[in-house]
Amino acid sequence: MALSSFGGITSFAETNETRYPEDGDFIKPLTFGALSDYAVNEERYAFAEKNAVTVYDGGNVEKFEFESDIISLDCSDGVFYCSNGETVYSLPSKEESDYEMKNAVTAIDVGDYNYRLTDKTLKIADYAADTVHTPEGEFSNLKLFGEKVYALSDGKVCLFTGETYTVISLTYYDYTVTQEIAVGNTASALINYKSLEFVTVTEGAHMTRIDLTEIDGEYFQTGETQTAGALVTALLLCRTGNAAVIAIGDDSYLVHESNVKTASVQCVSPAEFENATITGNNIYSSPYVIVGTPAMSDATGTIVKVVGKLEYEGVLGSVFYEVRYTTKNGSIKTGFVADGLLTEYIIEDNKDPSVVPDPDYTEGNNTKTVLLIFAVVILVLAAVAYLAYVGTKSGKKSKKKSKEKDKPEE
Repeated sequence: MALSSFGGITSFAETNETRYPEDGDFIKPLTFGALSDYAVNEERYAFAEKNAVTVYDGGNVEKFEFESDIISLDCSDGVFYCSNGETVYSLPSKEESDYEMKNAVTAIDVGDYNYRLTDKTLKIADYAADTVHTPEGEFSNLKLFGEKVYALSDGKVCLFTGETYTVISLTYYDYTVTQEIAVGNTASALINYKSLEFVTVTEGAHMTRIDLTEIDGEYFQTGETQTAGALVTALLLCRTGNAAVIAIGDDSYLVHESNVKTASVQCVSPAEFENATITGNNIYSSPYVIVGTPAMSDATGTIVKVVGKLEYEGVLGSVFYEVRYTTKNGSIKTGFVADGLLTEYIIEDNKDPSVVPDPDYTEGNNTKTVLLIFAVVILVLAAVAYLAYVGTKSGKKSKKKSKEKDKPEE
């Protein structure tokens, strides 16, 4: 847990370029202004200052706050206890406990040595040498943990070995330096993924989890920071500034570029089919599903050439297919599609319709035939017109004769 109270936040975002802290930037000295008490459990320490108790464990610190000031600390069977003078609490649960805090002591015997505290003066008697030594400075809170003697001096915990002592100097990892890391050109670098590359991460290197769905702002949305174990292999997504963006499974991280080296990995095998239809919505620039940064959106129904099949358990989040596709402007690009988001496309089942030739087909000119048909049609129309005319004239003559016949003689 990063504690900003133990050190200021160093900004690595003075420019728009991504700047990831170097390993040494994470290490800060653990200091206090006015310690009221302490407790020790081998390599674990607890420190009380005002109303807070800070527990140090292997470079990591955790802070526990209470409503009132903590005045005493103790450790028993590996459990730290603290008290405000009225109530005892166990850590890390902060639950009330019936544990009885030890009374302060002023004298401790260890081997041939006796440590005696009078007011703020510490005297160390060496019985074997028959000598008494008085260390310079003021001391308080004389305690014995295991077979080791401790005391407070000038706000620091001192460990005694015979007549001499050393000040306990502790450093811790301050991960607040990852809170403001500039995104830089990460978005474009992710889309312009050039070639498949895996890397190994240096053991002990710091890695900060990031959310690649939120890279439209000025800074990365960062999560926990951890140190890499031995033989960590990751997929390189891009390089930006002094950092490498890597993916392990479904998680993505930032790591300093000096802590990644190209790894030789054999994870590509022939695919089960040569052509496929995209059933998902996107084709991605790398074998990692990054919402918001696909190489091709609205790809449903796109027919692609399948180049190979990628399988790398623990590093790739799923099985991927490397495909070649044609963009709207006609260029051919390479991308990746997760298994289950494409189906085989069988070209043989989609040939053009077969053409059956007409045995009576001829390339000759049909103009003569058309003219003859046209002439016949005109003759027929003329005959019809003539018959109509004759019929009409004959009718008129009949009517005239009828009228003359019916006219009375004078």
